[in-house]
Amino acid sequence: LQIKRRKEKKIKFFFLFFFIETKKIDIMNMEVRVVIMDSKLELFLSKINLPKEFIEARKPIIGKNWESLIKEYEKEPIRGLQVNTLKIDPKTFQQKFTTKIEPIPYTSNGFYIEEELKAGKDPLHHAGSYYVQEPSAMIVANSLPIKKDSIILDVCSAPGGKTIGISNQLQKSGLIVANEVNPTRAKILLGNIERMGIPNCLVTNFQVNQLRDLYPNTFDYIFLDTPCSGEGMFRKDEQALQEWSLEAVDHCSKRSLELLETINDCLKTDGYLIYSTCTFAKEENEDIIEKFLNHHSYQILPVPESIQKVTEPGVKTNNQQTTENCRRFYPYTGKGEGQFVAVLQKQEKQNGKSNIKSTIQPLTAQQKKIVIPALKEILIEVPDHIYQYKEKIIYFEKADFPIPAHQVLCAGITLGTIEKNRFIPHHQLFTSFGKQMKNQLNLKKDDPRVIQYLNGYEIEA
Repeated sequence: LQIKRRKEKKIKFFFLFFFIETKKIDIMNMEVRVVIMDSKLELFLSKINLPKEFIEARKPIIGKNWESLIKEYEKEPIRGLQVNTLKIDPKTFQQKFTTKIEPIPYTSNGFYIEEELKAGKDPLHHAGSYYVQEPSAMIVANSLPIKKDSIILDVCSAPGGKTIGISNQLQKSGLIVANEVNPTRAKILLGNIERMGIPNCLVTNFQVNQLRDLYPNTFDYIFLDTPCSGEGMFRKDEQALQEWSLEAVDHCSKRSLELLETINDCLKTDGYLIYSTCTFAKEENEDIIEKFLNHHSYQILPVPESIQKVTEPGVKTNNQQTTENCRRFYPYTGKGEGQFVAVLQKQEKQNGKSNIKSTIQPLTAQQKKIVIPALKEILIEVPDHIYQYKEKIIYFEKADFPIPAHQVLCAGITLGTIEKNRFIPHHQLFTSFGKQMKNQLNLKKDDPRVIQYLNGYEIEA
């Protein structure tokens, strides 16, 4: 058997000869994995070595498509990006973007990246025109249409891909509470939200039980992309593979159910709960949905047809409850890694109301004398809805939304601060209101001054 030459990062060109009679495998400069399946001897060139426990646990679930999954593991991971439609429309972006891209069929703003992309050196990336995201992860924010002016909670938001996808649907209406429990990841989330210039967003750092206590019966939509065992990311994330174990799956499943139970009180009656993971483990997917529905009244809704075409139905749970409206994305069903999503609509009655008072305050007369003239010098038109929050001057249209004084990294757009009776602009003012600036220097992407500026040097204007 002669296997076709191919080039991998850690694999040299090779020929492999397999002699069945002598059961001898002759290998030159090559690592090969031999797997026995269904009494057949199959050879796979592999960059990953799947744990035996993983194979035994997942092969029965994936069934006849197991070989297809294994073959996909031999390929390079699929890359993608979301266009930030607050700043640029997808058609214009395609014209300006020099790397080859292909539209993702189940999104209005997503593209597969056909070539290697160094986003850190791309001016369009720094300008917030796009966000790099693995394609299968984009099914979550696109799993249902979102009504304008909705109040939305993204529970585990970092690094920000779902929030950006939600913003693409809301545009500048409504409100997104983008929460991240981990303080370090919350700062990464904040950086991405600021770069994208999303004005209708709170970035918070609450524990989930704090969200439950602060915001009962508050949200129209809740997205819970729960921390999981990461089985769907094995091809692109070596750490996920190294850290995987059945014990980790069990731990993650218990935590996921706890998160669902805790966040349930935050969702209004008739609201939508979108539960997702990046694992193939039934224990963290369909089993969690079944356990949750055993004592809560929700309906599992179908996802859009465009997502159905690149996914498989959910598998039956242990008591044979059908969860086919849940969807599983595999590397062989679509171009991407692994994802699970379930869209639930709440049927049960939810009571409660937030009793916290917002700490956002109107500008004082003295602050107005400093801020408004300064903004008039910068902007073509000074917007309404300018407030103060924790010594920051902010633009925020949902000032009536209850916002505590703690664990909120950003409320709307941070315009600047007042220091020694002077208004000091914040970077987010420019990322969000760039088109409204009186003084603009419009440079082409390949202008040398763009690279100089991104490298921290002053440029002539």
